[in-house]
Amino acid sequence: MLRSPIFPRDLPLFSEDLDILSDVLDDICRHRQIARNSPRAEQIASRLIELYRQGVKDPKTLAALAKAYL
Repeated sequence: MLRSPIFPRDLPLFSEDLDILSDVLDDICRHRQIARNSPRAEQIASRLIELYRQGVKDPKTLAALAKAYL
C-alpha cells in the first residue's frame, strides 16, 4: 500500500478558518483602502492562505506578516 504523508498545507480549510482569513483580509483592505474584489486583494488573500496553511493561525500575526509583504 502506498502511503503518502499529509502536510498541514494539504488539509482542507473549514468555515472557522475561512472566517478568520476573511476578517483579516477585510481589515487589511480597509486599512490600505484596497477594494475587496480587486486583484490586489486576491494576492493578499492568497498570501494569507499560504501563511495560514504554514501554521500562522493568530489573526494579529497573520495581518502583520501579510502587511510586511505589501
